[in-house]
Amino acid sequence: MDLSDRKRKILQAIIDEYIGTAEPVGSRAISKKENLGLSSATIRNEMADLEEMGYLIQPHTSAGRVPSDEGYRFYVNSLMRKYKIGMEAVAQLQSVLETRVSQLEKLIKYAGAIASSLTDYTTVVTAPKENGFEIKKVDLILIAAQTAMLIVVTRTVRNQVLNIDIDEATCVRLAEILNRNLAGLRAEDITFEKIQDIQKEIERKMHLHPKALIDIMHFVYDTITAEAETEIYVNNAKSILKYPEYSDIEKARQLFSFLEDKENLKQLVKANESNGVEAKIGKENDMEIMRDCSLVSINYSMGDKTGGSLAVIGPKRMNYAKVFASLDLISNEIDKILGYYMNGD
Repeated sequence: MDLSDRKRKILQAIIDEYIGTAEPVGSRAISKKENLGLSSATIRNEMADLEEMGYLIQPHTSAGRVPSDEGYRFYVNSLMRKYKIGMEAVAQLQSVLETRVSQLEKLIKYAGAIASSLTDYTTVVTAPKENGFEIKKVDLILIAAQTAMLIVVTRTVRNQVLNIDIDEATCVRLAEILNRNLAGLRAEDITFEKIQDIQKEIERKMHLHPKALIDIMHFVYDTITAEAETEIYVNNAKSILKYPEYSDIEKARQLFSFLEDKENLKQLVKANESNGVEAKIGKENDMEIMRDCSLVSINYSMGDKTGGSLAVIGPKRMNYAKVFASLDLISNEIDKILGYYMNGD
């Protein structure tokens, strides 16, 4: 619904005021602080119209109004002033991120921490799926009677002790088969079907108890898939306690619990399909726990592919202009660094 210029200015003034105070905004506060050239009575009438149109809510019996989800949405889409990040903050950001370029995980972690520092809200950042790593080595070592250690080396080393009726010579032969089939392959090349083919070869060439063979192949497959999972990092979760929206202890506890569940967070931040900063305000969020919050997110790139997402979680009255500017800046810096790193320029 299109708004008159006067209504737009009043709505903008109310939301700007509410973002700063968290208190319902009355006509007198707007007439005193904003140079609108309108009387309190006129502003009151316009506020009543904005409420009827669904952009404002009058909580309890207060004379003041607060923005509705629709009001915030109109503000973000049409009224929000451009925010400029200070040059000192930009220089610090560039310096910190560039020094971490040699380690992708640290780069992403620091990006999330910087976003939280700039905005003073909780941030969630996902690291790229590590599909580029290779299986370096698979080993099986007899360490005691009926006990062997299975070792899988990728960018990390994982091992598991197996109760298995096997001798040292069979350990060597089994490791040879695993290495011949897996060493040098990348994660995206190793499917469950590939694992099944290896299992069939082992069954043809040696006699192992079926359960032992299943345990070995499950561990190898679990190691591969675990390495390829998206990493996710949360920064400044305690910041929610600063805001009166979370003064209810039970409400804060539920949100803390939500932020500790990485699977929930992955679902939360993976849905940004836009080319820029995207905001989900209040009821626009699918998850019930987020209905009193806003989620603002942006993707960053690795070459021509999406690398991951950087997101801010805060109250619906968050400083959207500052959050948008901060995420856009950080995403651009990550894109530049990763582009330089991947191209080897």
